[in-house]
Amino acid sequence: MNRFLVVLTATMILFLANLVHAGCKDILNEIFAGNNCTKIRTYKSAVVTDNPILIVVLHGDAPFKNPGYQYRFAQLVANKNSNVITVGMLRPGYTDPTGRTSDGVKGDAIGDNYDEKRVNQLAQAIEELIKMYSPSKVILAGHSGGAAITANIISLFPLLIDHAFIVSCPCDVNAWRENMFSLTNKSIFRGNIDTLSPIDLVDRLSKKTTISILVGKNDKVAIPILSEKYKKAVTKKGLKITLALIEGQHDIFLSPDIINAITGIINDYNNANSADTKSRAAD
Repeated sequence: MNRFLVVLTATMILFLANLVHAGCKDILNEIFAGNNCTKIRTYKSAVVTDNPILIVVLHGDAPFKNPGYQYRFAQLVANKNSNVITVGMLRPGYTDPTGRTSDGVKGDAIGDNYDEKRVNQLAQAIEELIKMYSPSKVILAGHSGGAAITANIISLFPLLIDHAFIVSCPCDVNAWRENMFSLTNKSIFRGNIDTLSPIDLVDRLSKKTTISILVGKNDKVAIPILSEKYKKAVTKKGLKITLALIEGQHDIFLSPDIINAITGIINDYNNANSADTKSRAAD
């Protein structure tokens, strides 16, 4: 009888989970992967080939408002470029300005939600997008907390992303928390926490992944030294990484400098793809 009840309970849990996610089928606005429904917004350039460049965009911790700027970033990039599909992704547990919420737990937005469970959810969603669009290249762009998660994803899933575009990164989480405690005097930032920190995961990076880090010269939230330390650690491994100091403070993600920087990367990939196509045609 006990075994019967266990099986019945498990069956009911599975049934209810499937029922809850039955509506997660709007592929332009949500992705079902790993038994989680992650909300997205999808944008496409005017011209898209069979193998476009896929750009996935992650927002920051957004402790005081519902984030939507990842969608705006994706839209700006799609409008400015060709042969791209851009996807703004809503991190686990977050609610966007339209009231949509991704599955998962938001956490306290103090570095705690860069952990493996949330990283896995986002990576699984990206894997589904790759299956869907068969991209020639995959760029993952993240701002602030989303930058830390981007760096964690390329370490934990080293073959998933071709190019990481990391902006305003708290890449050494406990050092960032120490700075935030000094900046805000809020006890939630006191002491170290057990989470995933990008600087601790550089040994797991792939040589096939290119990393671009950008940070505001006057960023007081994710101070430039955190990006500089991450670059130094990655460089020691002989991996491809660049660091650019941008005019501005922390909220630079939608600035022309950042949009132009990712556009340059996209143009390089499109030009390389075009050259490869011409070379194959000549053969």
